[in-house]
Amino acid sequence: MLLNIDHRTIYSYGKKVVLSPHTLRLRPRDDGGQITHIFSLSTDPPEAGRSVNSDLDGNITVTLWFTGEFDSLVIDTSCVVETLRENPFDFIVSDTRFLDLPINYPREQKASLRPYLAVSKKTALAVSQLSETILSQTGGKTTDFILSLCEYIHDNFPHFARHQGAPWSAERTLREKKGSCRDLVELFAAVCRSAGLACRHVSGYAFSSRRKKGDELHAWAEVYIPGGGWRGYDPSSGLAVSDCHVAVACGANHGLIAPVSGSFYGDGAEVELRFHVKVRKAGNQERKVLRFP
Repeated sequence: MLLNIDHRTIYSYGKKVVLSPHTLRLRPRDDGGQITHIFSLSTDPPEAGRSVNSDLDGNITVTLWFTGEFDSLVIDTSCVVETLRENPFDFIVSDTRFLDLPINYPREQKASLRPYLAVSKKTALAVSQLSETILSQTGGKTTDFILSLCEYIHDNFPHFARHQGAPWSAERTLREKKGSCRDLVELFAAVCRSAGLACRHVSGYAFSSRRKKGDELHAWAEVYIPGGGWRGYDPSSGLAVSDCHVAVACGANHGLIAPVSGSFYGDGAEVELRFHVKVRKAGNQERKVLRFP
């Protein structure tokens, strides 16, 4: 599927401020599930300079710096992304040791996966009942456990939009019995990690032809499955991730995948954040031009 994505982020400060360098994670990644054909980034006011880099998780970052004083900052990105994974289950667990939980990742993998396995004793205890329920339902089968957990959270924890604030803890989401996309990912990751599965947070976009109220940044999770690599699961929809999702950034926790990180200096200034996102299918002619330039 070929998708056009336009994303505008607007910061209003109410008075003139000095902007610190800002780091952006807004460029979709390139991997086995998607290809970014076109990406553009502009700001108002124009930046004084920019540097394109990658962070510890391999996300593409753009650091911008500014000179002068401004009362607002507008960040516009536009991209064309081709999603490739029509079947989210197009892999096999070739080593039978990994068919059942608990998974014992090979030593050389476990060192790299340690940040994605970290869960506190308090959180592990809080989610233990949910973990045991899913283990019992699936007989401890690895891939069945992951998908059943995703479906269970979708069915029992209604999703609602909450644009401000950090993700709720897994414990709070269990108490509230509902959550935003990032709250549900926090719960999903906690259960996976308590069961010994490496899990990371993902930010990006999701296409839906049924959405009536406009698009927005979305969050889901990826679990590392030997033989399949990092595979996406979206507890907000209860589905394994296929070609309707466009991943932008991933990390061990939500703070590492923030689309924009930066600050400002100005006495008495207060920031107001607004955004506009549009995700739509690209036409056949555009696909032809892109694939055969």
